[in-house]
Amino acid sequence: MNILSNYPQIIEEMNLIEETLLHSIRSKQPLVTKATQDLLKSGGKRLRPLLMVLSAMQGEYDRKKIIPLAAAIEILHMATLIHDDIIDDAHLRRGSPTIQSKWGKDIAVFTGDFLFCKAFLLISGYNDIENTKKLARAIRVVCEGEIQQYHYRYRTDLSVIGYLKRIAAKTAILFSVSCYIGAYEAKCNRKLVNALANFGMNMGMAFQITDDILDFTGENVLMGKPASNDYTQGIYTLPIIYALQNGDYSKMLKEYLLKEQHTDETFIQISNIAFQSGGVDYARKLAKKYLDKAQRNLKALPEGASRDIMQDVLDKLINRRT
Repeated sequence: MNILSNYPQIIEEMNLIEETLLHSIRSKQPLVTKATQDLLKSGGKRLRPLLMVLSAMQGEYDRKKIIPLAAAIEILHMATLIHDDIIDDAHLRRGSPTIQSKWGKDIAVFTGDFLFCKAFLLISGYNDIENTKKLARAIRVVCEGEIQQYHYRYRTDLSVIGYLKRIAAKTAILFSVSCYIGAYEAKCNRKLVNALANFGMNMGMAFQITDDILDFTGENVLMGKPASNDYTQGIYTLPIIYALQNGDYSKMLKEYLLKEQHTDETFIQISNIAFQSGGVDYARKLAKKYLDKAQRNLKALPEGASRDIMQDVLDKLINRRT
């Protein structure tokens, strides 16, 4: 991330995490190694390992312990992405072909399972049993969130509360756990650990809501290219859910959403309704609410470089367009 250019110590830690990732995802099966390395090299913000490092720097930072744990949290995230792509039958991830589109669903399932095993092998060597349980519970929540999302596909009676529970399970929980474990392993006091865990949760919520807004306002959309196929898979995000609850727009929106075939014109009409109904504005206000909560969490932290970077990450989150 460009914001790290002013923080050479953090760049060094993130480079070490990248090296650990490359080493850890190797397999005796060349195809698995190729698949995992392609996903790793396709990009990604590395926010979860970054948050773990920054949280650990609030206490007694131990590189030998934190680097493997930060790599493990990213590997877990990678595994969930692979399984998510299988469920959604997605053909692109970060602009590159997904594993399941290149090598089939069977190889993708095996690769995702392989990454889960690799992550917990890393964790077991550097983490205490309570944190291992916490991570396992977090992954359980992520899986349950995926199941819930799949179960409610194409439902037009979704609630805002249901959406928030879904993104908390699918996205925010790993942000929160990353902060919690980093602070816990650095021997931060309970108040600081909780403040960081809450920061991660609120940042994760704002991050996902912002992502869903960008499906209607991002640079790809401005260039006339639909940014997401979520709605074509029956996965309705906050701007659409809000519009569905608006009687003036609900009927028309349902007709577009439930079309058998979706074209760019369909996306334009759905996007127009999301704006005209106030759905995008509502999502922006809710994202700002979580950002404000994260800001308050930050104020509870001691001043220093790690807090400054967390602030920079939040600022970037507010202003991003992609």
